[in-house]
Order: sequence, then structure tokens, then C-alpha cells
Amino acid sequence: MSNLKKELGLFDLVVVGISQIIGAGIFVVSGIAAGIAGPSVILSFWIAGLVALLTALTTAELSSIITETGSSYAYTKRAFGKFFGFLVGWIRYFDNVVSISAVSLGFSAYLISFFFPFISKSFLIVPSIALIILLTIPNIVGVKTTSILSSILVLIKLSALSFLIFVGIFHIFKNFDETKFVPFFPNGFSSTLTASSLVFFAFLGFQTVAMASEEAKNPKKDIPLAIILSLLICSLIYIGVAIVSVGSVDWKILGSVDHPLSYVIQKITNNEYASLFVTFGSLVATASVALTSIYSSSRTLFALSRDNLLPKTFAKVSERFGTPITSIIISSILSVLIVLSGSIHFVVSIVSFGSLFNFIFTNLSLIKLKTKIKKKPTFELPFHPLIPIAGAISCFVLMLFLENNAKIVGSMWLLIGILIYLIREKRIK
Repeated sequence: MSNLKKELGLFDLVVVGISQIIGAGIFVVSGIAAGIAGPSVILSFWIAGLVALLTALTTAELSSIITETGSSYAYTKRAFGKFFGFLVGWIRYFDNVVSISAVSLGFSAYLISFFFPFISKSFLIVPSIALIILLTIPNIVGVKTTSILSSILVLIKLSALSFLIFVGIFHIFKNFDETKFVPFFPNGFSSTLTASSLVFFAFLGFQTVAMASEEAKNPKKDIPLAIILSLLICSLIYIGVAIVSVGSVDWKILGSVDHPLSYVIQKITNNEYASLFVTFGSLVATASVALTSIYSSSRTLFALSRDNLLPKTFAKVSERFGTPITSIIISSILSVLIVLSGSIHFVVSIVSFGSLFNFIFTNLSLIKLKTKIKKKPTFELPFHPLIPIAGAISCFVLMLFLENNAKIVGSMWLLIGILIYLIREKRIK
């Protein structure tokens, strides 16, 4: 059995997208980014959101042309052949696996910092591993079960963020302090771009929607709309949170705490229950991203295996649940191993590197496929090819501002992928 069930509607797809996007990025990395850029972290979110939107628009058109699972892998393979397609799929898989580790570590950071501040940070990996094991189960049971659970988690975390924004905006208007925003670029504009490359992690997830195309009821109509809706909703929320955060707490302090948003609401309200509510939302947010990251990583591995680029065992679909059970288990095991690094900042930087690399090829793929495939897409961008060109260039620029260690690790993973491709080249149809 190798066919996936078609049971996801527009609401399910938007929920999957929002659940994947809102996670460790806004709840954990936003504090680190504020420490880098200062008040201009607000602009950092605008820049990262714009870069993500350009690629989201490109992905929306591509998904209306190609409904094959695998997302950026499928697009690149169709546009540039199996070699480049494999490299994109290979680093996309690593990207998703590392993302599981990143958000699981973010979950642990909030859990320990708020509830168990007396526990050493060396124990950060324990709840991270437990979370991964727990969330592997609904992924194995089935995508619809995963979607239902994601819907519940999304409502909880959106409530927490909405509460933070509402209370925070009221606080800023009542107690406005312009010194919180001046100087706007305390560390220079380059630091703003560095923060943008980091918070770009907070915008990832819209491609997970495209990866669910084979499981969507009406993919050509619902996939493009779900991609754009989920990203725009999250962008507005992020910018609101950034304004509230730097407008309420000194940016240097934000950069030094492990639970920035809980800290912000505590300072605004001086109420432990309010802080507890936001902390609970952060735990739900990071857990929901871990849930959908396990989903997306397994689907990438499934697609690579189905094309003979990896052993066929990864393409095996469970007769009982209709899910790629082997791919799910392997992805979870690898993410547990990566969790052992214990560094959120470093792991997040690796995720940003992989995503930006893939998005460059996603944008280039649309340019190529517009001349290669003659059928008219159900969703078509205006002013072609300006949007995909801008998307590719902006992704490359953000890559330049990532920390060097992340670039090195990402490049090493690409080299491993090249070796695997060369070894299995004769098996490729």
C-alpha cells in the first residue's frame, strides 16, 4: 500500500500551517533576537515575514501546478531534475528533523524556567525527549487524528498570544516610554538583519501545507489559500508580540531570559496567573510544532524513498493507519539524537540555513516550470518573474547573516547527501 488518505479540508490545512509556524520561534527565539537587534527586532520580524511571504506566494502557485507530496523537493525535481531535487529533499528532511529538536528544546526551556527554576539547565534534554516520544504516537495513528489534535493546540496558543497582545498594547498606551524604542538600532542595521535570519525560523511552516497536497480533499484550490492565510495570520501576530515585548521590557533583559513572553506578561500584569497562562500557551505552541514537524519530516522521507533515492522501506505505508510508519519512527529517533546538543540558538540557526537554501530553489523552480509546463495554474502570480526572483535573492541575503557554524553544518549535510546520491544513482529510475 503506497497511497495516502485524502481527508484534509481548508480548515485542517490552515490549522496545520498555523500549528507549524507558531512555535519556538516567537516564544523562545524572539528573546534572543531582541538581544541582538534591540528595538529594531520589530523590523526584523517585518523583514523575515516579507521574505517568507515572497516564497509563500511562489509556493502557492507551484502547489496549484504540482500536487505531489514533498513540497520543495517535488518542485525542484520537476524543474531541475532528480539530483537537485534530491539535495533539496535531503536538506529539507534534515531541516524538519532539526526543527523537531529545536521546538522540543524550546518546550523544555519554558517548562523548566517557569515551573522548575531550581533545576539545572543540563536537564533540558529530558522533557524534550519525552515530548518527542509522546507526539510520535498520534502521527503513527493517522493524519486526521493529528489534525484534530492540532486544532485544539492552535486555539490554546492563539488565545495566549492574543491575551499578551491585548494586555500589552493597553499597557503601552497607558505607560508609553519612548526610551524603550530609542535608539532603534543600538547595534547597527546589520544586527537587525542578523536577527531577521534568526527569527525567519518563526515563519517556517507554510510549506508543510503544500506537503499535505496528496492528503487534501481539494488540493489545487485549498493548498494555495491555506499557505497564504496561515502565513499572514501568523505575521500579524508576530509583529504585535514584538511591539508589546520591546515596548514593555528592556531589550537587553529580553535577550537574557529563557522564557521571554512569560517574563513580559509578568512584568506588565505582576500576576503569576497571567504568566502561567502565557507559559501554558508557549508549551502548547512548541508541542504543536513538534507534532507537525514529525509529520512533515516523515512525508519528505516518504517522497525521497518512493523515488528510489533512499531505501524503499521508508515509503512503506501502514495498512492499518495509512501513514508512513517507518519514516515517522526514524525521524523521531534522529530528532532525539539532535536534542542531545542542548543548544536552541545553534539548532535554530541550522533550521534557518536549510529552509533558506530550499526556498531559493523553490523560487527558481517556479521560474523554470513556467516555461516547462504549459498548463495554466489555478493560482497565478502577477508580474512574473519578479516575485520569485525577489524571493530567491532575499533568501540568499538572509543566509549570509546566519552564524558560520550553522552554514558549516548545513554544508556538511549537503555533502553527505551528494555521496548518498552518487552511491544510489544506478537505482534511480
